[in-house]
Amino acid sequence: MRLPILIALIGQLWSLPALAGAWLEHKGGGFTSTALRARASGQELSGYVAYGVTRRLTFGLDLHHSTDMKTKSAHALMFARLPLRQSDQGWQLAFELASGVGRDGAQWSGMRRLSLSAGRGLSWQGRDGWVNFDLTREWRRGGGLAAWKLDGALGIARKTGPSVILRTELYQPDGGEMIWKALPGLRWQLSPQREVLTGLEWRSFGAERLGLTVELWHRF
Repeated sequence: MRLPILIALIGQLWSLPALAGAWLEHKGGGFTSTALRARASGQELSGYVAYGVTRRLTFGLDLHHSTDMKTKSAHALMFARLPLRQSDQGWQLAFELASGVGRDGAQWSGMRRLSLSAGRGLSWQGRDGWVNFDLTREWRRGGGLAAWKLDGALGIARKTGPSVILRTELYQPDGGEMIWKALPGLRWQLSPQREVLTGLEWRSFGAERLGLTVELWHRF
């Protein structure tokens, strides 16, 4: 697989917020995320919205556009998230199905994604936090291109100042080499409903391996 195509595929998968998977939205409530990842070789813009249609169904939209390494890519996906286990304590489990279109260069094609997510709240030494894992299988071009992806995120709340968020992302294309990203960052609370995330991106591929990230999270 040529490197520009691989970069495009990676960008299309790596656009979800950290809490995209294990937790369903409350009925009538939702979550939105707008994100920018900037590097000397280009940038990625993404938008994400999830809405609780019922207590057991979250529906949403995932949009993404990248110009990294002068390779244009984009996708637009609609998704449905269903619960496998939702509880006040312990692990939360959910399953997500997504379908839409993706573009690699000038070519648009069908795109599908299946995800299994697990997450839970944490508490130790008077501090609260959470951990989330998303395992994703994606197909595009009628199933001609496929890949596995594993995301992990750890959030640690602080009594004063910004909270800490640590994210890792692994990408394994069929017949290709595994690559990774590490994204340490800080979450700044603007209001009870809004947060800004700032951080760094360090990746294992490309001419420019360091970048900056900025995200706006909003709950409604």
